Amino acid sequence: MNDQARSLPASPRRRWLMKTAVALGAAGAALGGSIFWHRGMSDGRMTEHGLEVLKGLARGILPGYLPTAPAARQAALDTHAQRMGQYLNNLPEAVRLEINALLGLLANPATRYLVTGLSQPWSQAPDEAITQALERMRMHALPTTQMAYHAVRDITCMMFFTNPDNWKLVGYPGPMEL
Repeated sequence: MNDQARSLPASPRRRWLMKTAVALGAAGAALGGSIFWHRGMSDGRMTEHGLEVLKGLARGILPGYLPTAPAARQAALDTHAQRMGQYLNNLPEAVRLEINALLGLLANPATRYLVTGLSQPWSQAPDEAITQALERMRMHALPTTQMAYHAVRDITCMMFFTNPDNWKLVGYPGPMEL
């Protein structure tokens, strides 16, 4: 009787489970590959996707501090993204890997939507939509998403407000002479 049980075909439930496992594995691999493809840094330089995310984050975090003239605003965003890239490339390797993964997560359309609710690319989304997306990250139920929000906000603010070129934009006269 034991030999007869072994020769029976697999049950439909087992087949369904196997098909589901294969489908989930393929979907996970595709999503992971997409995040890797959209990573923020590669070979010590910011990627196009990483720069897009950094500029979008700046638009959402610093809306009242950026210039209003389109050319000046774009120049300020380009300078900010360049400074962010320099700073991020000087971080320890372990931190760079985490930031790179976070930028990849925010650059990938599927995970960007899941984490922020932002359906448009960062470069095409209006400032108000980016601000709402960041607010969603800030108030998210998962503590890791909240921590990611605080990390990108803190680094963005630190790099923007320590740039002497931006001091006039925020009304800071500079350090006092002693």
